[in-house]
Amino acid sequence: MPEIPEMPAPWLLPPLNEWAIVGMNHYHVDGKRYLFVSMEKDGRCIKAEGNDDPFIWRKLLQLATNGQRKIR
Repeated sequence: MPEIPEMPAPWLLPPLNEWAIVGMNHYHVDGKRYLFVSMEKDGRCIKAEGNDDPFIWRKLLQLATNGQRKIR
């Protein structure tokens, strides 16, 4: 059986690869694993938090291309 190549980490794929991770935390609540990620680029900050699943990275991807807010 051929070996399945590993997928790169989501933050290494464009456009998230242009952003710096400034915070990433895993935590557990009632036995469920959660993830918080914040990223910065050119004085702009994006963040996502929720269940530790691909939704977090889809949300960050959406924010990186559409909805950024300037850090004061």
